[in-house]
Amino acid sequence: MKSKRRQIRLTFVASGESVLAEMLDDEAPAVCEHVWKTLPIETKVIHGMYSGFEVFAMLENPQPLPEENRVQLPLPGELLYFYDPSTGAVGAKKPVAELVLVYGRGVTLRAHEGVPTHCSLFARIPGDWKYDWTKFALECRKARWEGPQVLRVEQVE
Repeated sequence: MKSKRRQIRLTFVASGESVLAEMLDDEAPAVCEHVWKTLPIETKVIHGMYSGFEVFAMLENPQPLPEENRVQLPLPGELLYFYDPSTGAVGAKKPVAELVLVYGRGVTLRAHEGVPTHCSLFARIPGDWKYDWTKFALECRKARWEGPQVLRVEQVE
């Protein structure tokens, strides 16, 4: 019997549009615990410019975490943890951590200058992005055309 997974709620503050995501504690326990402890967060999400249909939120106090459940070709509805120590020739010149939300198909994770990268998959929105959470996906898309959008991520008790 499948055990009940912890859940997080993602809400676009301006519209109130929200979804629930299930934490993948059995697949990425350290990453899930770290993210869980940082919640709630409310910050602007930015649309990715290298990878495709993704939005991401920069996290305060970036932490390197164990490389658990790593992916490069995430699916719609997957939430990822990205960490970059910024040792490359371009970028922030300081450590960076992000929560990444994939909301459409065809995403290939890339860092600065299009360099392939991997992220830790730690949660998933159940259902189909084309039928079950279409309004939420449209809110993600607004970050591309209207600029950064405020997203709240919180524990569901």
